[in-house]
Amino acid sequence: MLTLAVIPARGRSSGLPGKHLRLLGGEPMITHTIRAALGAQRVDRVVVSTDDPAIAGVARDAGAEVPYLRPEELATDETPTFRVIDHAVRALESDGESVSVVVTLQPTSPLRSAQEIDAAIALLDPPRVRSVVSVTALDLPASVVGGMVDGRYRSIQLPPGTDTRRQGSPGAVRLTGAIYVTTRGLLAEGRLVDDAPAAFLTDRRSGIDVDDARDLAAARRAVATGR
Repeated sequence: MLTLAVIPARGRSSGLPGKHLRLLGGEPMITHTIRAALGAQRVDRVVVSTDDPAIAGVARDAGAEVPYLRPEELATDETPTFRVIDHAVRALESDGESVSVVVTLQPTSPLRSAQEIDAAIALLDPPRVRSVVSVTALDLPASVVGGMVDGRYRSIQLPPGTDTRRQGSPGAVRLTGAIYVTTRGLLAEGRLVDDAPAAFLTDRRSGIDVDDARDLAAARRAVATGR
């Protein structure tokens, strides 16, 4: 039974064109994610799913497998990540592999480490855990965090009995997108994440998500300073 890491890297990006190949610490950004995946002890194979031949070439040079170029219909702005990951898993299984765990590693989170990937996968060890997500702290109490819906403020829903006083509320976190771990059974249900995934807490450095030029500058500062 195989633990498969899939790195989805679409060629087109509206926020930061060519972002996966932008230099970070002197090498293409996607290389950082590939290196971390290859260094993870709990990962058996590392596959990059891309529609871009240039990204494919860089990924192969970095040691990842690129067994195909992603079909155009799976490389649009509207394509859900689940479909990309499911396609990658089915492609390997059609060659006779038996996948038990899928680790989705977004290359826009280049600063997570191999050790963090292993630690996140380890959270699947309890039998009732079916998925894991990486999160980072917002340094805010969860009771003051919410969103705007139709011009109205909506607070996040906390479990019944949770202390909602600012001083007693649990801390708020956000998804980083750096690591998603999914059992094959959950993927077969059409989901990467279930209703109550285990949370793997990372620091702010690992939680940097590069979506625009400002994010890339932040990642470059983190690499330059080591923090």
